[in-house]
Amino acid sequence: MKTVKILSMALLMSVFCVGMTFAQQQQPTRRSQQKEQTVATTKPAKATKATKATAEERASKQVAAMKKSLNLSNDQVNKLQNVQTQYIKDQDQARTSKKGNQQDWKAKKDAYDSQVKSILTPAQYQQWQAQHPSKKSPAKPGQAPHHPSGKKVQNDPKK
Repeated sequence: MKTVKILSMALLMSVFCVGMTFAQQQQPTRRSQQKEQTVATTKPAKATKATKATAEERASKQVAAMKKSLNLSNDQVNKLQNVQTQYIKDQDQARTSKKGNQQDWKAKKDAYDSQVKSILTPAQYQQWQAQHPSKKSPAKPGQAPHHPSGKKVQNDPKK
């Protein structure tokens, strides 16, 4: 009789444990489904890939900023739009090909700079150059070179 009680108690405990395990496995699944449903209804779908603005759109944005800062006329804006669009296309092409040599790119930058100079008045051109640190002249011989952060780099005599 004692063994029957022990066996029935063990059987009861195993059924209880199996039932608890099954209940715990089922519960997270229901919760995760509920979370997925609420997230799907509250958040809009994300775009699969961010689209890059076209060269014309980027040029328009840059020329609009130049118009505001340099007080450009409509004729200047139209001319600059074409020059800026071509320059951006050249930049994109140079980035994707990665074959362009430095002298080639320097020639394109110089051509762009001369085109902009021919469109702007001398005062506007000076103001435009001042707004672009990359347009400033390089360090003269005897001057300490500039670090990209804008700080002067001191030549170390120990080296």
